[in-house]
Amino acid sequence: MSGTAGFLAVIVLAVIGFMVYMQFAIARRARAMRGKDVPALPGRTGQRIARLDHALVYFFSPTCGACRAITPRVRDLSKKNEAVFAVDVMSDMNLARALGVMATPSTVEIEHGKIVGFHVGPIPGPVMARFG
Repeated sequence: MSGTAGFLAVIVLAVIGFMVYMQFAIARRARAMRGKDVPALPGRTGQRIARLDHALVYFFSPTCGACRAITPRVRDLSKKNEAVFAVDVMSDMNLARALGVMATPSTVEIEHGKIVGFHVGPIPGPVMARFG
């Protein structure tokens, strides 16, 4: 292996290692959010969420490939259930920050002012069923 090829291999491995580390860090932070009090939520959507006993807040980005399959389903659900919110992080970054969102798609379940679930990636089926 030439010097350049070896250097490139090290760079590729470092990038892959960093990506794996970030996945674990995001998952660990999501687990740590469960049971925490919901902070004051900014904006009109935050006010609507704060008035409800329970809510499902789904965060997506238009540039997120994984979000493209989930977002239409959540938007349809939000039209039928006022406790379901589809939030574009590009439009409402302050709400995403307030709830500790680090990646999209992410979904936050709220009950009686507490975060009871924080899901990164697809929304688990039982969670969708509770709000469907």
